[in-house]
Amino acid sequence: MYLGTILSVFFALFVTVLESLIPIVKDELDIRRYVYRIRYPERRLPYNTRIPFIDESESWAYEIIYVFQLYVLVYFTQDISSLIMAIVVTNIILYSLCLYQLVVSTTHMSPLRYFKFAAEFLSFLVEFFIICNSSEVADDCSIMIVYAIKNSNWEKCSNQTKRDLCVILRRAQKPNHARFHRGALVVSRVLFMKVIRTAYSFVNFMRCMR
Repeated sequence: MYLGTILSVFFALFVTVLESLIPIVKDELDIRRYVYRIRYPERRLPYNTRIPFIDESESWAYEIIYVFQLYVLVYFTQDISSLIMAIVVTNIILYSLCLYQLVVSTTHMSPLRYFKFAAEFLSFLVEFFIICNSSEVADDCSIMIVYAIKNSNWEKCSNQTKRDLCVILRRAQKPNHARFHRGALVVSRVLFMKVIRTAYSFVNFMRCMR
């Protein structure tokens, strides 16, 4: 499970960095120049960062912030608990923003930009579902072990084997979902649905306010 989670995380980080390197169309460049008031809108960071009184697209600032963000990404991959917590919070924000753009703010959006937001939303959705589903698969494996022990004719085994099977059975009967921060964060499909529900509630709130 942890291998699948780490691979999913590295894939998400790779896509994030790759997106900052792919050229963007002129319309989006004009939007970035107008909204962010930067001199070189084609220079994008892995995560948008705004620093007062500093143009983040200028050469010295851009390189420093880019390297610092890469360092933070690598640091988080070494602490899996903090990384998962950051992924959950980041996905809530990304789902909310993407849904808002797709549902509420589509009046002046070009088809290409709309497709981009839809593709980003689906990619983040799949990435987070893979992480949550990996935890469910690990829990299903524990249930399979329990059924395998019950159907293994354990009563015909020796006393030592019976004691070993009891230990395995006791461990396998416990939930095997991935837990972080001492059980405060349990990764599962329930968490996935809670994140989606939170993002949807935010979009409905913004629609009512608008």
